[in-house]
Amino acid sequence: MTPQKASRSVVWRSATALLVAGGFLAGCAARPEMTGLPPSPNSRLYAYLIAHGMARGAVMTGQISPDGLTRLVTLDKAAQQATLNALKLQSSSANRQADQALSNLLADLPQKTPLRMTHPSEQAQKNRLP
Repeated sequence: MTPQKASRSVVWRSATALLVAGGFLAGCAARPEMTGLPPSPNSRLYAYLIAHGMARGAVMTGQISPDGLTRLVTLDKAAQQATLNALKLQSSSANRQADQALSNLLADLPQKTPLRMTHPSEQAQKNRLP
């Protein structure tokens, strides 16, 4: 082999190796590794159903006054519409609106007061059957 052919061969191999290595590195940088599971498209629907159940429970237990009932129904209807819209459109704007409507509904629900710690003997006395 002549020296000129040998140098072309070396340059060609080096260029090919550089191109292949660059391609592998570009492929690694182009698609970052996904971690975890992607969120379900129905997750906002599940969140609405849970919040609606919480609101229903608050109404059934009398934690909501008649004055607060109108506001709660309005917030629930807005959350329902925003959730259905987010399901239909699957856009980030609709998702943000649904998240805000669900937050408003949850913020309007009464917060339970923490349970008072009782002595175990008092709790056993309450649990006895008559």
